[in-house]
Amino acid sequence: MFSGLCCSRCKNDFSINSIKILEQYCDILLCSLSCEKCGKDFGKIVFNYNKKSDKHLPLEIIEGPPPISYDDVIEAHKFIKDNL
Repeated sequence: MFSGLCCSRCKNDFSINSIKILEQYCDILLCSLSCEKCGKDFGKIVFNYNKKSDKHLPLEIIEGPPPISYDDVIEAHKFIKDNL
């Protein structure tokens, strides 16, 4: 599952020790991901993990939205001020 994935800071490969299970609901796992080498915290991740399967597809990186800019904050402030 971890082939091809590495830390974006130090390029160390992830291992099973990089993941800590926080909560579990049947086959759904809420985990935290961090780099064992440099300690970078990647936050929480969700797995749909089938324990009965012997083979699992490699994980894919899904990019999130771009970071919030200063202009976004100013626009939100103006909107709240004018509408609430």
